[in-house]
Amino acid sequence: MVNINVDRSLTSNRLGSTVARDSTPASVSSVQDNGDAPTVVKVEADSVSTLSILARQLSDAASRDARLRQVDPGHNLSNPLDAISDERYFADKTQHDAEVPDTHVLALLERAKRATAFANGFASNPFKGLTVDQLTLIARDESGVFTVNERRAAWQEIRLNEQRVSASSGSVIGRELMISRLFLGHEPAVAEGTLTLSNMAQSNYDFLTRDDRSLLSEMYVYAQEQGADLAYVDMLAYDLGNYRHHDNGRQLLSGNNGYNQEGRRVTFNFKEHDVATASRILNGSAIDSTRLEQSFLRHVLNPDFGALSNMGSIAFLEQMVLKFSTGGTTQASLGREFATYTPISVNDNRVVTVAEEVTLTFDDPVLINTDGIWTITEKGKAAGYMMAPATGKPRRAVAPSVEDRQSRSVVVEAATGPLKTRSLVDTLADSLDRPTARWRWPGHLLKLMKNQKT
Repeated sequence: MVNINVDRSLTSNRLGSTVARDSTPASVSSVQDNGDAPTVVKVEADSVSTLSILARQLSDAASRDARLRQVDPGHNLSNPLDAISDERYFADKTQHDAEVPDTHVLALLERAKRATAFANGFASNPFKGLTVDQLTLIARDESGVFTVNERRAAWQEIRLNEQRVSASSGSVIGRELMISRLFLGHEPAVAEGTLTLSNMAQSNYDFLTRDDRSLLSEMYVYAQEQGADLAYVDMLAYDLGNYRHHDNGRQLLSGNNGYNQEGRRVTFNFKEHDVATASRILNGSAIDSTRLEQSFLRHVLNPDFGALSNMGSIAFLEQMVLKFSTGGTTQASLGREFATYTPISVNDNRVVTVAEEVTLTFDDPVLINTDGIWTITEKGKAAGYMMAPATGKPRRAVAPSVEDRQSRSVVVEAATGPLKTRSLVDTLADSLDRPTARWRWPGHLLKLMKNQKT
């Protein structure tokens, strides 16, 4: 039985003060299924002189649904939910996002716009608070009164209600959000192995484990319910995927082993407020029971690695650690500070310290490359290097002497940008496809690993 409660529709209406006035008594349809052909019962509302737009739409939808059940009681001809199911919906998602209702009523246009924003993770569900019966009428209605994104929003709210009732650990709605935001609607298998030259360009998200994806799905649901910007979860997912991609962080080199051009040690740390937050996470009790992997937390909150990653927010990470721990049921709601995600440059989100003492010395180079521009030093000129007019690159007119072959450093590249955490494979990849005038000797790799640069 599908009942449309006029009073509830009026009080639950989320369309503000926009109403449709009617001088005649309003009536709302109720569909009763007695096992045979369903009948439509008219519920007169003489005391209601003003009927909300949504209540009127639901009344009409109930009538259409009753006729559909009479014509096709077993849904043998078509299922109204097919168009908003996963495969068909995502196949035409661009078209659905562009759909606008054929009306001049501002409230309806705003509701459709909000449903599209909800479908993309940027707003709350416009039909939150309606009964399952009302949501079902919206989801099944193919008349065009409701946009496809509105129908899907109603369908998702139904499934979310079912999830809340069953208290299942896996979030259907959250999983759809996760797949839509991280995998563009098509979830791949979990990528196996560690970072290699062949999978270097593969998305970090592909390396998220099944448990990672399940937890992130629940985070998306929680963040959406709390009105938080889902981009915070996106950034956390990226850092976790990067950690998995690099063999659970084992392939990432510390960013605090670098030097500048003058040979001074350069180190990085979090800003003061993030240092305090990281300390609370690492020393608090929630880390012992949180579903976020402890090794990941200790890695990403280590300034050697975390200070150089573009982490969305350590404060948001703390909230997720607390929420998904054994004490998460008593966790307070997310604050308004997470309502909008504002990207912050990694350069503005860290403290850089340059040592006063020079602790690394370099051999005099014969060639210097600064942002792709070559310079021949006096030592290089004496060794016979000259600039080729046709290519603008240095070449040597004579073969290198024995003394030159024993030199530990032939080329110096000037680092013009900030240092960052890089994997060993990244370092080796930088050695590929270099000009033939560049010489590499046995001691070069160790020095290159010490002199990490952007």
